[in-house]
Amino acid sequence: MPTTLEAKIVVLGAQGVGKTSLVHRYIHSTFLPPHPSTIGASFLTKRIHDTDSNTLVRLQLWDTAGQERFRSISRLYYRGANACIICYSITDAASFEEMGRWLAELRRELGEGVVLHVVGTKADIVAREPGKREVPFERCIAYVAENLYPALSSTPPLTATADGAGFGGRSRATSGGTGELRSPGATSKRSSGFWGQDVGWDCCHEISAESGEGVDEVFRVVTRKLVEQARKREEEGEGAAGAEEGGEYFD
Repeated sequence: MPTTLEAKIVVLGAQGVGKTSLVHRYIHSTFLPPHPSTIGASFLTKRIHDTDSNTLVRLQLWDTAGQERFRSISRLYYRGANACIICYSITDAASFEEMGRWLAELRRELGEGVVLHVVGTKADIVAREPGKREVPFERCIAYVAENLYPALSSTPPLTATADGAGFGGRSRATSGGTGELRSPGATSKRSSGFWGQDVGWDCCHEISAESGEGVDEVFRVVTRKLVEQARKREEEGEGAAGAEEGGEYFD
């Protein structure tokens, strides 16, 4: 019998960066045309099968509002999260700064146990019009490395370009439309796992909700980390005399 897990993933970021489009693409495998901004939050679920660990994972996906007036409400939604995906638009430097504020807040409020993943959206726009890029991918890699993995912040080759090379090619390591989670492999140059594969860290991606490029890979990486965390917690709990049953993870 497969192991079953349930995890809460919250998607955060500035207004208009494409959080809803990201979630919609992942759940429905279609692009959501321009739509009104999210008010409060929306909730969707998806079940996937991690074949390596034979684990059935039920993801609770919370898509939160990006407007400043809803920021206090968003804090209510990220409480108890097992993972947070923080989005910014690679065509909007201000949204990258906002991502940094969210990242700092989440680290402060949720501690080190939560999985944090940074996503640069609207890569399709830059693929068509490179001049619209305001945030180089190497800047994102450097920022995330410095803030999440300071000991490794100088490891990725930060002179690498991300001007669209490799964009449009499908990653081999995605969940596809089958609901199965295959073995990870950093095959996309829009993944920090590609540039940092020598040290095994993968915490940021550039994606296109319009084409679907990179979307499945983001959730594959996040889900795999959650499965690994749950496995380690289970191993640590086995044989611990007097340990409390249950816990706050995968409630």
